[in-house]
This record gives sequence, structure tokens and C-alpha cells, in this order.
Amino acid sequence: MKEIFWGLKEKVCCNIQKKVVKRGDYMEEAREKKRYFKDLNRKDYIERAYEIIKNEGEEGVSIRRMAREFGCSTTCLYRYFENIDELIYYAYIIYLDEYLQVLHEKEKDWKDIWDMHIGIWEGYSRIAFTHPKAFDTIFFSPASRRLTNALREFYSMFPERINIVSPYLQVMLWSTNLFERDMVMAKRCVEAGVITMENARHMNRMICLLYKGYLKEILDYGIRPEDIEKGVQQFRRDVERIVDMLASDTLGHDYK
Repeated sequence: MKEIFWGLKEKVCCNIQKKVVKRGDYMEEAREKKRYFKDLNRKDYIERAYEIIKNEGEEGVSIRRMAREFGCSTTCLYRYFENIDELIYYAYIIYLDEYLQVLHEKEKDWKDIWDMHIGIWEGYSRIAFTHPKAFDTIFFSPASRRLTNALREFYSMFPERINIVSPYLQVMLWSTNLFERDMVMAKRCVEAGVITMENARHMNRMICLLYKGYLKEILDYGIRPEDIEKGVQQFRRDVERIVDMLASDTLGHDYK
């Protein structure tokens, strides 16, 4: 009887010990998850969503996918974003990095206001034609109504991304939409005395609508990577013709 008693006691103690160990493991895991959730923020989601879009396309981003990536529940995303579409919109803004890099590299080479104005459009179109879905979403989708606030919040999270560009160009980049962005530069052309304000408004509308036409054609029919530069140069020549038609002084440039 004594051996049976001690045998049962040992078995019970062993089971209790196992439960304590399991409970301890569970509590440790819970503490790890709680600490991990606390460390999550909008930046984490945006950067991961961008990587997924870059490698798999927008359709690769989902609430369940993000929950799996971060080891959290599907409701966790709603702590930081209204919905998955808002997350995707912010992720697309990262594609502007390539455009900002172009501005940073080319700004020192522009010799006058027309070099700058046309050069900005050339650089912008090159990146937009490479990533048409991203640029269409950022500037022309229903979500683009929040562009100003989105940019301010985005660059408050990632200030190093926009700070590579001079303050002179940053004024343009903070503008609400594509037409307003270009109008910042068009007004600078007016201040430089190379175009009238009336013609600057015409130029602004004509170039922006021209760009939208190019982008829509690419979205509708696609473009081969080897044809992107050809499209960019064709767009640039069209912009130059508009400038030649409306400018009072082309500063010696032959845009015919």
C-alpha cells in the first residue's frame, strides 16, 4: 500500500509540475507577444506591405497576410489603419523615393528654369512609367483626396526620405495634387520672366493632361521595360513643344 501511495503521489506531482511548466511557457509566450505588439507601429506595416507589393503585387497584401507576417491577430491592423486600402496607399508612397532620388541627382545639373521644369517632368515620367499602378493610385485614385495629409504623416515617419531634396523643391512636393505641384514650378517660370501667367496656366493644364493620357495608355495596354525610355523621351519632346508654343523666352533652348 505504501509503495502504491508513493507511486500515485509521485505521478500527481509530476503532472502538476508539467502543468506548471506549460503554464510558465504560455505566460512567457504571452509576455513576448504583448511586448511585440507594443513595438509594432504604422512604419512596420507600411514597410512590409511595400516589400510585398514590390515582389508580388498589390494583391499579395491582405489583412490575414499581415497578421501572419507579424504573428498577431487580424484585428491588430485596425489599431493603425482604417482598412487594408489605407495601408496599401501608404505603401505606394514609398515608390516616390525613386523620384526624389532623381531630383536629388539632377538638380545640380539644371542650368535654368526651363531645364528644371522640363527635367522634373522627365524624371517624374520615367519613374511613373516604370511603376504606373503606384503613381495612378497616389495621384488619381479616390484615396488621393487624402494625399496632403498622407504625405505629411508619411514624411514625419520617414523624414530621411524627403530631406535628400532641397527646400526649393520640397515646396512643390508638399502640394495637394499633380496640377498644383506643377503650378508651383509654372509660377516660378512666370517669376523668371519667361512666360506670362495666363500662358503658365495653359501650360500647366496641357502638360498635366498630356501626362495623364500617357499614364492611362500604359495602364490600359502595358509597356515593356525596354520601351519605357522611348516613352519618356517622346513625352519630353511633347512637353518641349508646349513650352515652345507658350513661352515668351525659351532662354536659347531649341524646342522645335
